[in-house]
Amino acid sequence: MDITYLGAGAVRLSGKNINVVCDPYDAGAGLGKINVRADVVTKSGPEGFGAIEGTMVIDAPGEYEVKGAMITGVPARLHIDEDGIRASVFSLLIDGVNVVVAGNIAGKLDDREVEALGKVDVLVVPVGGRGLTLDAEGAASVVAQLEPSYVVPVHYDEPNTTYAMPQASVDEFLKEMGSSPEPTSKLKVNAKEFPEETQVVLLTRG
Repeated sequence: MDITYLGAGAVRLSGKNINVVCDPYDAGAGLGKINVRADVVTKSGPEGFGAIEGTMVIDAPGEYEVKGAMITGVPARLHIDEDGIRASVFSLLIDGVNVVVAGNIAGKLDDREVEALGKVDVLVVPVGGRGLTLDAEGAASVVAQLEPSYVVPVHYDEPNTTYAMPQASVDEFLKEMGSSPEPTSKLKVNAKEFPEETQVVLLTRG
């Protein structure tokens, strides 16, 4: 299974039989239209996301099976809410690989949420902070909780982005993790081969 970065908080998961776009950005991100094919779009919150025309949308907690992939939305607290459950953390099991997309969660997950997500192979987590998403420290705390094999940081300051609040550089998260990966265009994940320790993967926007 391949993971590519589309910009802002959006990633594309490409399996043998399915393509999923998670958290497509809206026009306010300043990155133009997302021009990729997708069978499914997942959205981790009630607002702030774009659309891919003619695509099945999953934007609520629950269990879904689509083209051989198991997609589970686990309810969680949105980062801007003091109480209530309006966000979804998505677990996407594709070709034997469990990708968890943290989305705009408020912070650490509780025990129920961690158990529902299962063993995490890849964690996609926003790191830009400044009131819009988890910041570097908060993202690192979620990494420590879930102990994924790979971590893909998203939603940080990059050329052309126009957020409501300027985002921190991805370098803040890399420093927090003590990591200095070389940027790459794609993460290819084999369900039979995982690193012994968590690896941070810095994806260039495609």
